[in-house]
Amino acid sequence: LTATVTSPTTKAVIAEFLAKYPGSRHVQYDAVSYSSLLLANEATYGKKAIPSYHFDSAKVIVSLGADFLGTWLSPVEFARQYAAGRKINEQQPELSKHFQFESMLSLTGANADERFTHLPSAAGLVANALLAAVKGQEVNGVDGKLKKGILAAAEALNSHRGKALVVSGSTNVNVQVIVNAINEAVGANGNTINWSVPLQSFQGDDAAMEIGRAHV
Repeated sequence: LTATVTSPTTKAVIAEFLAKYPGSRHVQYDAVSYSSLLLANEATYGKKAIPSYHFDSAKVIVSLGADFLGTWLSPVEFARQYAAGRKINEQQPELSKHFQFESMLSLTGANADERFTHLPSAAGLVANALLAAVKGQEVNGVDGKLKKGILAAAEALNSHRGKALVVSGSTNVNVQVIVNAINEAVGANGNTINWSVPLQSFQGDDAAMEIGRAHV
């Protein structure tokens, strides 16, 4: 049992150990889990991996509870990218637009242009409503300011296809699958999302950990 291992040398030592003891296996488990993101990507794209995100290439950023400036995945890298998109110069006369939907105030939410709150239990409803709005379908399950925010975010995403990015901090696989569908709809893959350079820092498998625990 280890956290995510990226070292080739350590992987070789683990492989030697497993070969010496038939029936043994290596379980990777991360204290901060991104297993749902890995499983959603496997279900959607057949790749159990986390892609690189390019916030500096996004003119519209929608975060569904992902504190990408504070704690989510690679905040130091993302903060630099985000800052680049928030600077105005001759080459970039327009700031990126940032919508944040979350249940508790985060560092990322505090920096958003538009911030909308909802109950933690409504995370799936918000993601589904955003997907419906992006596709021009009827939006159900939300109302008031939250619904107006979702409609505004969807309009901005559709207006910047290929330069839009949606991320989610949810640990629910189904929510992450919905987010993948939104990114597909707004042309994020191959532009603001890069699958050719996956993030290797988090490969933990919560399900494998649960199975191992059941066998103890």
